[in-house]
Amino acid sequence: IREFEDVDFTYNIVLSAACFGQLKRHRMSTITSQPYNPELGVTIPESIKEIGFTKKFMDVVEQTNIFYDKLFREKPLIAPYILTNAHRRRVLFKVNAREVYHISRLRQDSHAQWDIRNISTLMSKKAKEVMPFTFALLGGKDKYMDIYQAFYGDVPKVTLAVLPGVRKIK
Repeated sequence: IREFEDVDFTYNIVLSAACFGQLKRHRMSTITSQPYNPELGVTIPESIKEIGFTKKFMDVVEQTNIFYDKLFREKPLIAPYILTNAHRRRVLFKVNAREVYHISRLRQDSHAQWDIRNISTLMSKKAKEVMPFTFALLGGKDKYMDIYQAFYGDVPKVTLAVLPGVRKIK
């Protein structure tokens, strides 16, 4: 509903470059970002951990950080280009309640990339802490029926939208 546009949230998020690339697609927001900062560390994918490559991954990150430091002293504007998609930055992300729902539907869905799914889940959790009834139905679109039923005790009346067929013109 339009009234959800009157409620604003500002999140202070530390996220990977890969995750930031997805978050900034949500254009109904105000994003103030700081430069990538190797001191904020990196986000290590679970798949890297699962195959036992964490040390190899971090070795590459360490070599990247060493090169970044050298390059930064000579060419500070070029240095961020050497950082990986795992390196983090800090952003202030301001959105209204309607956009929080939009982000939740898309980014908490099981088909979403794991990093943005984790961030959007945390965003939803914080929104629910502040306004539990307003955000009671937050969640990925794949879980909407379950979320709705848990809250209302019944499934929504409209569960499937049937589009009209091709019109016949005489």
